[in-house]
Formats: sequence, C-alpha cells, structure tokens
Amino acid sequence: MVLLPLMVVSSFDFGATYDERFRHRNGENVWMFLRGLRARSEFAETGGHVYPGFFDTICAAVETWVPLDRYVLRHVINAVFGWIGVVYCGRLAGRLFGAWAGVLGVALLAASPRYFADAMNNPKDLPFAALSMAALYYISTVSPKWPFIPFSTAVKIVLALALAMGIRVGAVLYLGYLGLLIVGLVVLERVPDWRRLLDTTARLLAITVAMLILGTVFWPWAGGSPLTRPFQAMLGAAEAPWNGLVLFQGHDYQAAELPWYYAPWWVLISTPPVVLLGVALSLWSYTSRADALRRAGLWFVFLFPLITAVVMDSTLYDGIRHLLFIYPVLVVLAVGGWTGLLSSTRPAWVRAGAATGVAVGLVTLLAFDLRFYPNLGVYFNSLIGGPRAAFAAYDMDYWGNCVLQAVEWTAQTARSSGVPVSVSGNPAHLVQDDAARFRELYFTPPQRNRHYFHIRLARGPAASLRELAQEPAVHQVRTPDGAVLCSITPEPAFDEWVALRGSGRITR
Repeated sequence: MVLLPLMVVSSFDFGATYDERFRHRNGENVWMFLRGLRARSEFAETGGHVYPGFFDTICAAVETWVPLDRYVLRHVINAVFGWIGVVYCGRLAGRLFGAWAGVLGVALLAASPRYFADAMNNPKDLPFAALSMAALYYISTVSPKWPFIPFSTAVKIVLALALAMGIRVGAVLYLGYLGLLIVGLVVLERVPDWRRLLDTTARLLAITVAMLILGTVFWPWAGGSPLTRPFQAMLGAAEAPWNGLVLFQGHDYQAAELPWYYAPWWVLISTPPVVLLGVALSLWSYTSRADALRRAGLWFVFLFPLITAVVMDSTLYDGIRHLLFIYPVLVVLAVGGWTGLLSSTRPAWVRAGAATGVAVGLVTLLAFDLRFYPNLGVYFNSLIGGPRAAFAAYDMDYWGNCVLQAVEWTAQTARSSGVPVSVSGNPAHLVQDDAARFRELYFTPPQRNRHYFHIRLARGPAASLRELAQEPAVHQVRTPDGAVLCSITPEPAFDEWVALRGSGRITR
C-alpha cells in the first residue's frame, strides 16, 4: 500500500502533456451526454470519435467536486490507474509463477522508468495498459474444466474488458485471446457433448455482447451501434491520418514512411536490461510443461500486437507509447524467466547468480529513477548509450513533461525578483497550462511578442534540436547526463522586466 500514496504524491511533479486539453474537453462532452445535456448525434465522425472517454469523463466529473488545478487532478487520477496496472501485473505474475514472482512483478513494473512516467500523466495509453492487464489477469482465472467460465468469472472479465474498451478499442483484442484460450481448453478436455459446446459458445457470445454494450457507455459515437462500431474503429485505428515528423535513428521521417522495424527497435532500446534478460531467460528456464505453456501464451499476447502493427504498417509515433499495453506482459514474461532460475530445483550457484542479477537490475533502475526524476520518460537503455546518446537521434520528451520544470524556474525567478513574469513558448498550450499553477506567472500568446521568457521544448527535426542545444539561454532543463530537454531564452520584453525589477515597480 506504500506504492499508491508514493505514486499519487509524485504525480504533482509532472507537467501537462500534449493531448490533455483535447482529452479533457472530450471528457466534459461525454459527462454532459451522460447527464442528458448533449445529444448522441453531436458526436459525429470528426476523427476524435474513435476515442472512448472513460478516463476523461472520470476527470471531468471529479473536477466538479474537487478544487484542484485541472492537470494536477488528472495526474492524481492517472497515478491511481498506474497503480492498478502494477497491482494486476503482480497478481498475474503471482498466479502464473508463484507468490514471490508476484512481488518481483510489482517491483519490476513500478521501477520501470517509462511506465512510472506514463503513470503520472499519460491519459490514453497508460489507463488502457492498466485495465488490459486487469482483463488479462481475470482471463487467466478461467477454469481448465467445463463450464470454463463460471458466472462470477464472466462478470469480472466483462467489467475489466468493458472498462478497458472505455479507454481504447484495442480491448477487443482480449476478446480474441479469451476465445483462443477457450478453444484450446475445449480441445485439451476433448469435450464431446454438443450441449456443452453450445453452452460454452453461448457464454462467449454473452461476454462479447455485454462487453460491447457496457464498453460504449462512455463512447457516445460507438454507443449508437455498439455491436458494430467498435470493430469499425478497430479496423480504422491502424490507418490514423496523422503523418507528422518522427525522429528515428538520427533521421527525420514522415510517420507514414517509418522503417518496418520502428516498433520492435523501440521495444529493444526502451526496455530495461533486467527485463530484457528475464524475457530471454523465459525461453528456456521453464520448469514444467504447464510452465512452458503459460510462457507461450504470454509470448503470444506480447508478440501479436507488435507483429500486427508491423504487418499492417500501422501509424506509430512517439516511441512505443501506442503499444504500452504490451509492456506489463513483457514484465510478467521476464518474471517467469527469472523465477525459473530461482526455482529450488536449480543448483545453488544458479539461484545465487539469478538473485544477484535481479538485485543489480532493480538497483540500477531505482538509481536511474532517483537521478532522472521527474523526467523518467526519456529513459533509454545502455544498448544505445542512454538518454544523452539518444538526443537528436530519437524523440525524447514527446509529451512535454519537462515544460513544468522550465515554468517552475521562471516562477522562482519571479519570486526572487518580486516582479510577476510573463511567459510564453512552444508548445504554447503546455506553457499556459503549467503556468496556471503559479500566481507569480501570467501567460502571453507568443505572437504578441510581449513576454519576458520563451520556453521551447526540445522536440522536432534533428537539426533543430542541435540548434536548440547550442542557442544562448538563461536556463536549460537537462537530463543528469547532459541531454537538453527544454530551453528558456529572453524575449523582446525582457528588458522591460529587467527595468521593472530594478525600479521596484510591479506592473502586470
């Protein structure tokens, strides 16, 4: 229980992210729809219609009762979802590989820098990753004997899948996993009775219909035809219309022209070594046939979305975030690999070596977490030399989390001078949203050229990033190993602020 308050408190240190304004507006619209203040017909096919609104609706509803800054509140709720994902990762690992495996699963996922960072302020990919892990856990509780899916299990699966689909339509994948699992169990049990087969089919259909209906409660567009529109959205998700610039391996690509190995390579360079090694060990450290089958199932759940994204040439960007939901599965696989070596059937020297490897891996992760906090989202492993080597080679702080630190610096400057500070920047909406936390600051639109400081996020083409790193700045937000994340430069009205500070006159 220590982890939940730790994550909630940590969420206050993370900044607003690129999509939060749009996502919160969607939540407000859905909240109005649920209260009868908006018609379903108003949720037309405008591009945003493919995004369900469960998480954002929670945020919009809670905002009406809790007097916190909008984005602070959203991040607190985000952290709760992140904690749920950690809990169910541990539960699944414990169920498949033993009690101590559950503890290791919790530790590995919670210490994973990118997961922890996403748990603070990623309003789309993280809640889905957490709820899909819950769904996978309940799917794992299916009985190996007929009737396979008792009523109580079916209810838990439906609720988990429905809530997951309230975040992303990718929850439909887990219906497929459930169906494959049931088919496999039917074959293994050699169910000869057609009535039992019919009963099993009816249960699966009931789960499917219930999930689709409940899963579209917070998705007005899909709720108009809940049995068909989720599949329509699922098929269209791979062809998202965004074709912006993506920085990959030091080259600038349009999103539609990325190399086929973009996603697999990102998995490789953004996953901690202790997890990668555990995953490799999972291929041969199994202790029984049943253990091997469990691992094979996890490998399928991990690989299927990844391979599908490659084969369908899906539109991907911002690193691996669209496939974040497969990362907790990777952690469970790694746990299986390590616990296989820690089994009492292994020689003492093997167990000692495995324990040492896990301990060193966890300590290394925790050291990174403490050193790079709160910019954990820029984690890259040693295969490419860490964050510093990734600068101008890969998209780093694509969410804009570090803008809050730049804004905090300007707020401290304002406090020390006794003069309110006008700030602006790029992206302007992140600077404005983060500046709203500080009464010493006021936001000025950049086109007015009346702001004192300009905050610029290190995001864009490789040449632009190298230029930003070299430009004269009054302050830069950097990683401990030297990668520039944000730059603050004096702007046209800076001299006016200097004069005000010198005269002691305070204007606004």
